[in-house]
Amino acid sequence: MKKPTVMIIKSSPWKSAPLLRSHPEYSAIFNLIQRHKSKISFVLVGTSTVPTSTISPQNNVIAWDIQTGNVGSLTYYIDLMKLLFKYKPHLVIVLGGLNALPVAIYSVLSWKCNYVCLFAGDFGYYGRRITGRLLFDLAVKALAIFLQLSQRRIVTVLAVSKSVQKKVEKAVPALRERTRLVSYPLSKFYSTQEQAVSKSSKEPMILTVAGIQPVKGLDTLVEAVSLIRRKLKVLVIGSIRDSTYMDQLKEMVKELNLKNEITFITNTIDNSVLPSYYKSATLFVLPSRSEGCPVVLLEALHCGVPVIATSVGGNPDLIEDGVNGILVKPNEPSELANTISLLLENNTMRKKFAKNARRILFDRYYKGRITLEDAFCQSVTHLLVSA
Repeated sequence: MKKPTVMIIKSSPWKSAPLLRSHPEYSAIFNLIQRHKSKISFVLVGTSTVPTSTISPQNNVIAWDIQTGNVGSLTYYIDLMKLLFKYKPHLVIVLGGLNALPVAIYSVLSWKCNYVCLFAGDFGYYGRRITGRLLFDLAVKALAIFLQLSQRRIVTVLAVSKSVQKKVEKAVPALRERTRLVSYPLSKFYSTQEQAVSKSSKEPMILTVAGIQPVKGLDTLVEAVSLIRRKLKVLVIGSIRDSTYMDQLKEMVKELNLKNEITFITNTIDNSVLPSYYKSATLFVLPSRSEGCPVVLLEALHCGVPVIATSVGGNPDLIEDGVNGILVKPNEPSELANTISLLLENNTMRKKFAKNARRILFDRYYKGRITLEDAFCQSVTHLLVSA
């Protein structure tokens, strides 16, 4: 008897997955494969900046990285549809709302493919161009239509934050009963006892971990640093998602004379070494313009680092303002600069945030949610039972 096929779609390259195994999404996927690979054939689909190619299969797992400038581009959707028709999966686990559009279309055309959709990012950030906003709006409307048409093929819809959940349910009210909040457990951080609160260095270190792209608001951080009248170091760790934006940031740093203050680490680093960066930081700052549920914010809180984040998307799910961190408005360099200065000058407040970090996180975020891995496993078990 032929094994059922499960396709897993994620907007990042599978070639770099070994370095990111401890990331909760990759961890859930790899644990799922390890548990069910004897009974199921897995096809992994990711994105890349190089031409579409198949990666050497391991343990009967096939992996593809599709070349794309942007997830949601026409060529990306065409290549993804080709792979869906090639492998004819019985179940698709799709991470990312816009990734779900071709899957929803395929499920309507095939009437055999069920799917699970994880909405991992927030709706509403279109970039700074009007054309970007129009295309984004069009894609979201198309997604809502095909989610409605394919609702019988949807096993479950997973949302990473209350904000995302509300927007999914508003777009397709019929999915309200099948939408579940998921959590990202970070077991590698549970044993971390050190807390980065009382740094003796004359120059405090501010850490940001984020992909280099406009949605992450790093230009707001650079401008905020230029307004702070004290010596400090800023370390930004993240891969370059938008080379034009990276060039803009470098130019800003040069024009504002911040070369000695701001350092970018843009090469892919092993996710397992990130705790050492968090524990060496005085503050963690996430100046995003839009978020789903940022794993880096979870990591910082688990490490007991005082955090400042924008009040967007799922950030308020993790931070109780003034209790285990501070929420600020996006795109407000002066407010961010004032908040950074406030925390740098107030060691008592930093200690309070570090002390409350995990307790508030468990009460505010983890309680009442299913873990991502359990949600995936339940969906695959449903497939095996009905096969």
